[in-house]
Amino acid sequence: MQSLFCQIVKNFCQYFLMKGNRLMPEWAKLYWTDVAQAVETSRIALLPLGAIEEHGPHMNLGSDWYAVESLTARLAEAANLLVLPALPYGQVWSLSRFPGSLSISDQTLVNIIVEIAAGLAQVGIKGLILMSGHLGNMSALKTAARRLLESYDLPTLFLFYPGLEKICKQVSETERSRATIIHADEIETSILLALAPECVDMSRAQREYPHYPEDFDYSPLYWDEVSVSGVFGDPTAANQEKGKIIVEYVLQQTLRIIQAWRERGGF
Repeated sequence: MQSLFCQIVKNFCQYFLMKGNRLMPEWAKLYWTDVAQAVETSRIALLPLGAIEEHGPHMNLGSDWYAVESLTARLAEAANLLVLPALPYGQVWSLSRFPGSLSISDQTLVNIIVEIAAGLAQVGIKGLILMSGHLGNMSALKTAARRLLESYDLPTLFLFYPGLEKICKQVSETERSRATIIHADEIETSILLALAPECVDMSRAQREYPHYPEDFDYSPLYWDEVSVSGVFGDPTAANQEKGKIIVEYVLQQTLRIIQAWRERGGF
């Protein structure tokens, strides 16, 4: 595992140095008189999207939000992107009955993204990257990307931890609770320990493997009907080293996708 981690870090650092170690400004910290110059420097904006939802007793409600903020800060530096303030709210219907979870509809999320992007297009942004830290947002992100291409001719990428499934198979030491779920388990907890360790209290970590009904993937179901703790796997096996391996691999794959997208779009 250590050799894999070293190789990933080496590859990522090489890419970073090739880009010239340019620190891109955060959109919210710009003065309006500097926007034109910032957009001229990078025509691509990056919008992080999170969620406010339960993550078991050991991870806080804002885990998806804080993690994606940290991830996109690194991505913006490496790929010369203008990073926007992260949207903390997302579509968390399945977990909405756990106290503290705050869900917005897909349509609301689509409208927010499209209206933000309209302002970006107005000042000369030529491409938008939507990076979600929450899988439940992806349906809305795809719809928003289609609308932006149709209405504003604005090419839009929508991403959720590219390469995650592949790297998880290499670092995971515990069984997944379900092939389609990564939530408050070894993998997600490790990611948070790498990206936002202040969100995690490992002394409270506990394992739970829910019993899923046969129609789980084919019918709406509130997840508190299958999980008592809100944990879907074994977070006690998580550690920061695993998280760093996952994060660096995801960053590499994300950079590869962005490069291909830019080449195809000519920006």
